[in-house]
Amino acid sequence: MAESLGSFSFDVTKRILCTLFNDGSIKKTSLATKTRLNYNVCLRYIQMLKVLNWLEVGSEVSITETGMTVMKRLLNQPSSDIQNISLYHIDSNSFSESSNTLHEASTQNLRIMVVDDEPDVLLTYESFLSLTGFNVRTFQEPYTALTEFTSNPRLYDLIILDIRMENLNGLQLYQCMKAINPTSKILFASALDAAKELTSILPDIQSQEIIKKPVDRENFIKTVRIALGV
Repeated sequence: MAESLGSFSFDVTKRILCTLFNDGSIKKTSLATKTRLNYNVCLRYIQMLKVLNWLEVGSEVSITETGMTVMKRLLNQPSSDIQNISLYHIDSNSFSESSNTLHEASTQNLRIMVVDDEPDVLLTYESFLSLTGFNVRTFQEPYTALTEFTSNPRLYDLIILDIRMENLNGLQLYQCMKAINPTSKILFASALDAAKELTSILPDIQSQEIIKKPVDRENFIKTVRIALGV
């Protein structure tokens, strides 16, 4: 049910990982059949899990060592607790900044990731944030953003996601990022009046965490500052 709303379904993820663990490398069509997924849906999840390095994909699909670790975590957790666990072991010494110093940091020390498939929107956001002193990195391709986030799950102090993007939408990207680092601070941006629907799908999201497009610079920066606590 959640899948039809564009969320990252952990049930589907478990089915894919368990099938590959039990059966070994198999073709994409066979994986879709065994997991009882629509073929296109199966391909979408294969791509997402490949980006996360949970799968290896060639002529056949296979599970990686990381994927096996994730699968064991998922199988040992009640579904209601899945989003509260980190699926990666993160060495706190590998990061230069700690979230405990967030309130003391200047805007120059705060890193923001922005993901939107419209280049003009990215340019606008980058201009707003950079002029305020934030360290900004923008991504037009959501899969590239996910790859960057997977490599540096605690590098960014705030992430701003467009909701409507092709291939991997903002809700799916949100669920992937939260699975990797549940403490990530994420805002949504949408040209649609999506606040009510979003808060019903994702109860942890508050209406003030959804920025309505087109954005007003003052309100945009105000929302970002509130989210960061600066």
